[in-house]
Amino acid sequence: MPTRALHGTSAEDRVADRRQRLVEAALDVVGERGVADFTMTAVCRAAGLTERYFYENFARREDLLVALFDRSAAASLADAAAAADAAPHDLERRTRAAIAAITDTLVADPRAARLYREAVGHRELAGRRRDTSAAFAELLARLVVDAYPDLPRDDLLLTTTVLTAGVVEAVGSWLDGRLDTDLDRLLTRCARLVAAAVDQLRTDAIPSPEAP
Repeated sequence: MPTRALHGTSAEDRVADRRQRLVEAALDVVGERGVADFTMTAVCRAAGLTERYFYENFARREDLLVALFDRSAAASLADAAAAADAAPHDLERRTRAAIAAITDTLVADPRAARLYREAVGHRELAGRRRDTSAAFAELLARLVVDAYPDLPRDDLLLTTTVLTAGVVEAVGSWLDGRLDTDLDRLLTRCARLVAAAVDQLRTDAIPSPEAP
């Protein structure tokens, strides 16, 4: 059955447009009020929509927060992967490009930065935040494999997971003003630590000479 159009727009398109407006408004509300004070009423007001249209797309305010976080995280990870793939084929420079892409996004949009920082204290967003960190660890692992295809994989994901935790903490501390350094130094140090850890993995993979 054909979908009835209004002024040339289908019902599905109108629903999608309202959902997009709600998600965009949600980011504004998080930026202004934070995750803890995030309400459906504030989002509807910012979007210029009634609660009826909120429930057309989301059962709870938490569902909107999750959708917002997932969208932001997916875009950041895609940007990181694209930046790494466009960088020279060198592990340190590709790692730096990936971290810089995510950091640049957070610097450019304080709303997204606040969402990511405050997700750690939210029951449902905390799991999404962990998933995002795990995905970035997997991206780092891919960059390592691209640079060193013959490197044993035994401790690779363990190493990149530990490194990701350190990078996330360092970037978060810098964004909060708790880490007194400039962005260039932060990115360089993070990238060099990744390269150094991988060098250690390569060294560990070299068989030890047999004892006499």
